[in-house]
Amino acid sequence: MIRAALSVLLLLISLATLAATNAELVEWMRNAMRGDAGARASLEESARAGDANAAHLLGHLYLRGQGVKRDDATAIEWFGRAAEQGNVESMHNLGVLYERAPKARRDPVAARRWYLAAAESGFARAQANLGQMLLDGDGGPADPAAARLWIERSAMQREPRGQYLLGMLFLEGRGAPKDAEQAVRWLQLAAENGDRDAQYELALLYGSGTGIVKDVARAVEWLRKAAQKDQAKAQYTLAALYAGGLYGLPRDDKAAIAWLRKSARLGYAEAEYALGLAYAEGRGVEKDASEAYGWLLSASKKGHAAAGAYVKHIQEQVHGAGAKPEGSAPAAGTDPGAANKEPAQVAPKDPK
Repeated sequence: MIRAALSVLLLLISLATLAATNAELVEWMRNAMRGDAGARASLEESARAGDANAAHLLGHLYLRGQGVKRDDATAIEWFGRAAEQGNVESMHNLGVLYERAPKARRDPVAARRWYLAAAESGFARAQANLGQMLLDGDGGPADPAAARLWIERSAMQREPRGQYLLGMLFLEGRGAPKDAEQAVRWLQLAAENGDRDAQYELALLYGSGTGIVKDVARAVEWLRKAAQKDQAKAQYTLAALYAGGLYGLPRDDKAAIAWLRKSARLGYAEAEYALGLAYAEGRGVEKDASEAYGWLLSASKKGHAAAGAYVKHIQEQVHGAGAKPEGSAPAAGTDPGAANKEPAQVAPKDPK
């Protein structure tokens, strides 16, 4: 879902950029998306003749799989043709595809290389993504100083992702001195500009009163905005708040399960674990051993230790051995390992 939304956004940016300069290409693209083979052939003819914009649009066509069968390899081929001719957006898109592709095709070295090419041309989102890779040591050695430089350049161009990452640098003290007030400043800007991760982090700061006056109502407001954009940890935290009747929200098991399910379906292991326990114990849902096992197994495969213990217990029970793991199961939507903490301080950070 997230990847599909990204491809749509990239396409809309591309069409808006080209509309004023090459209306014919844009029209061919729109028709090709409707399945018009002639329009697609016209785009391909132009691309093979050396039109970088046509190649760029063909990359989007195959990335989206609208009007043609989705084919990431073909998308990469067309983006590559455009990028080699200097199309900066294609350079950035190649970075995204290589960074976030399935494991078999993922190539962080190539991702960093293409992000760098786009970043050096001033593309703000590529600067932010390059900064993240440099910070994490993904695709090459970590370089916090260079990471901060590229992230600052992105943030100064008002790129929401750059603003978010700069806020996180100050919040965590990675490549910059810890400064909660500076963190709040940049995260607030990113959140107001629509970055869902910034919205989530800002909610945590309002919930804990870090670098800002504690305000649980604002915390819930920002959590809800992030959750509505499929930020899985925000959804999980909202579930915890509803399950406990915290931060001014009424205790509502139905709402807790609804948010928990959304988070689990996005693959967040904590939510999968909590949802599995909910089904195992009938908390907010009817007991369902099959659903419980499925969600716990999924969380276990992601390395969730407590889920792994429950899966092992279930498997041992099937074979007539073993004992239930120590400790009582928490309520659905809460963090099993931190029952006495405020939910808005429980969910871990996600740099992506």
